Amino acid sequence: MRPDAMGQFHFDVPQSVGEWFGQSLWGDAYICGIEGVPWQSHSKFDGSRLTVSRAIASSGKLYLACPMPGLGYRTLNTCSLQPLDTPHNLPLELARGSCYRARSQSDIWERSGLTLSDRFKECLSAGSSLFLDAAQKRADPEGSAELAVKAIEMLEQAIIDLGESYAVQSISYRKQHEPQIGTLLASSVVPPSPASSTHASQFCAAFNSAAIRINWSDIETDSGRFDFDNVETTFQWCASNGLRVLAGPLIDFRSKLMPHWLYLLEDDFNGFLNAVAQFVQRVVSRFRGSVQLWNCAAGLNTPGPLDLDDEQVMRLAVTILQTVRRNDPKTPAIVSFDQPFGEYLAKHRDGISPMHFADALARSGLGMVGLGLDIRLNYRTDATLPRSAVDFGHMIDRWSTLGMPLLVQLSSPGEHGPDPGAAAPQETLRTRFDSPDLGSDQLRVVAPLIRTLLAKHIVHGIVWDGWSDAVPHTQSHSGLIDSRGTPRPLLEYLVRLRRDFLV
Repeated sequence: MRPDAMGQFHFDVPQSVGEWFGQSLWGDAYICGIEGVPWQSHSKFDGSRLTVSRAIASSGKLYLACPMPGLGYRTLNTCSLQPLDTPHNLPLELARGSCYRARSQSDIWERSGLTLSDRFKECLSAGSSLFLDAAQKRADPEGSAELAVKAIEMLEQAIIDLGESYAVQSISYRKQHEPQIGTLLASSVVPPSPASSTHASQFCAAFNSAAIRINWSDIETDSGRFDFDNVETTFQWCASNGLRVLAGPLIDFRSKLMPHWLYLLEDDFNGFLNAVAQFVQRVVSRFRGSVQLWNCAAGLNTPGPLDLDDEQVMRLAVTILQTVRRNDPKTPAIVSFDQPFGEYLAKHRDGISPMHFADALARSGLGMVGLGLDIRLNYRTDATLPRSAVDFGHMIDRWSTLGMPLLVQLSSPGEHGPDPGAAAPQETLRTRFDSPDLGSDQLRVVAPLIRTLLAKHIVHGIVWDGWSDAVPHTQSHSGLIDSRGTPRPLLEYLVRLRRDFLV
């Protein structure tokens, strides 16, 4: 891209908020157009000005994850802006965006019958007043920025309360019509866990289903040699405990979760397709009749261990789906999509939009009955940026326009530092606002999102990606049991949730 062909957005960062901005994830900032799809963006900060560039010179909204006291990171956005030579005051524009989101959404929901809490009204009033004060002090950028940051903090608290009111009242409405909500609630498990876990009884108390990870790299360690012993043990344990089984993803297109010997097929796409089809056929033929839902593949929409173009990715997805349907035509099958907000598109010009990819598969006639959304929060890379429950709910609503049931998989770390037991380790996000008890932070981050999912009829299943960090697992520190074998607070929350609301 030539610099003169780019649409450049300039944002001044006054020194009075330098520490606050310094902790933001400005390197991951991106611009979204009216269609809601991130454009490839390039961010540069020279010490006082943030410049975000993209290839077209049209209006857009800036999205930026910033630290919030008591919240950790929160993705903020501006209202729609033009790419002008004159810089915008960054904190002021972010405050304007928070004010607009809080006021417009509360107005829509209140007109639909939502009761707004007194705390929401107080936070909204205080935050709006601070924003107006900041706007009136534009001639004093330093003072305006300080007031704007205070406005953002108050308005984001209002948005938290708004999201909670929506979730609680919506779930209450569902309960009036469904005494026991039929949503699947599962944890992903890496065989043979939890069959060998001392906390197996708590698993059965928290979940009505199990999402058994069938990692290709664990089963076919050498080409053509399959070992299903651990998977068999887990299936037997689930059957003996009356748990419904969600099997997969059969192919998780992440480097650490694919067999090491695939490098031999790096330049042989047809050979790779044949290897995938052979593995999927073996798994489905072996376990059909014991599975209530096949999760055929995950992460095909994001960059993986092999450099595939759009046509090859589609052929891969179609091959996996066709193989599953051919070998087990009766069991429902889905495909999962990583980072459903599409943040990865800001760094990959040729990336595949997750919703466009999902729409193409949904219309393919291959018998896909639903869509999976994989959401990893509070990780440094290859993750969804932290969002409010209100923004999270908007994303679910956008995906619901495809008209297919959703299965949402969540994960978030319960501590920091290296995790040698994780198959796909990721660095966790830190802020100076982190509490000493990261397990409680995990609950604080995730519980509002789970309540939002329960409020949505289109969400048929919720999967927590990580049972125990004390045994081999996939995500870093995401377990409901920590590496010392101690349950984290989120586990007890899920036990109560299932007892109170779910079949």
